Amino acid sequence: MLKKAFFSLLHTLGYYSRYTSVLHHPGKQLLSQTCVLDFNADEKAFLEDSASSFNYAIDYSLGYRQKEQYLVRLQDVELLGNSGALVLDGNVVVESVGEVSRLAKSDAFKEVSLLLPKRKAGRYTSVLFLPWADNNNYHWFFDCLPRLYLVLEHTQEPIKVIMRRDMAPYQLETFAFVLKDYPQAELVFIDKHEKWRLDEFVLPSFITNAQSGYLPHEVAEWLRHKVWKGYAVEQSGRRRRIYISRAKAKTRRVLNEQELLPLLERYGFEMVRAEELTYQQQVQLFFEAELVIAPHGAGLTNLLFSEQCQVLEFHPANLIKTHYFLLCKALGFRYSALVGTTGDRLENYTVSVEEVEAWMKGIGV
Repeated sequence: MLKKAFFSLLHTLGYYSRYTSVLHHPGKQLLSQTCVLDFNADEKAFLEDSASSFNYAIDYSLGYRQKEQYLVRLQDVELLGNSGALVLDGNVVVESVGEVSRLAKSDAFKEVSLLLPKRKAGRYTSVLFLPWADNNNYHWFFDCLPRLYLVLEHTQEPIKVIMRRDMAPYQLETFAFVLKDYPQAELVFIDKHEKWRLDEFVLPSFITNAQSGYLPHEVAEWLRHKVWKGYAVEQSGRRRRIYISRAKAKTRRVLNEQELLPLLERYGFEMVRAEELTYQQQVQLFFEAELVIAPHGAGLTNLLFSEQCQVLEFHPANLIKTHYFLLCKALGFRYSALVGTTGDRLENYTVSVEEVEAWMKGIGV
């Protein structure tokens, strides 16, 4: 009884220990059915290695189901400016934050009692996904912007799209690129200390799955072309070979990178540190790339903007992640993984220089 009373008190104070689902809400509009991807034997082997490294918490070797896509029209809800979460009848809407586990991982859902409430009339939507997309380009391009495709392509009525002013410049830029061709959409800004009570809200589903950059063809092409056009990508005809270094990162560094660089230089690769480039420069660079080698990291998000390329991704043996394999699967890019030594506490590891050269010879570089 005491435990129940404690959680009821937290709930009353705004610390939302409860949640609700709108998957069966009468306002749900189904836009596409689920589908299952097919994998060949080599792809299944990679996926099983990945599953093993995570103790089979996620095992896509047994099958990968693309989520259904939908919109849910809700009335009289609250949007939390610190997270983008929706609150319906006093409960956090699971589908506004992706999954139940996010509720436990973010302090943002425990600050709502401090937010300043404002009543807002009209029709709204949002794809805020904080703190995960806070200056993280992977979450921005795979968890946030693709959801706008569902809203903008299937909502003809005037709608206000909620954004935060304090987002990274590339996020504000690419957000504007996406909205540009939709006159029914108006951009409005919410403060992180506000919660808005909204008459009507159009909630788009998340499109990507956990550890996956897979986007349906029509969504990926829509987003790629919006960003290419927005950044005025040049059709230079130049084909580049790039290696993305994480030497300045705190985690997932290739410890023997200095042994690797002479080999890469001999095969015409240029070393790139993504953090030293503007986002327009990153998009142009990846658009021109024909070969990309990189340790796993958010820098590989920009594969989304490659016109056509082949990819070699490094992984520590104890953390083999599937995000960019599934992105390449969606885009039709040839993908290979090279598994290095077991990562240390910062996920740093070494890779075999000989295996890198064998890969390059194998694809005829």
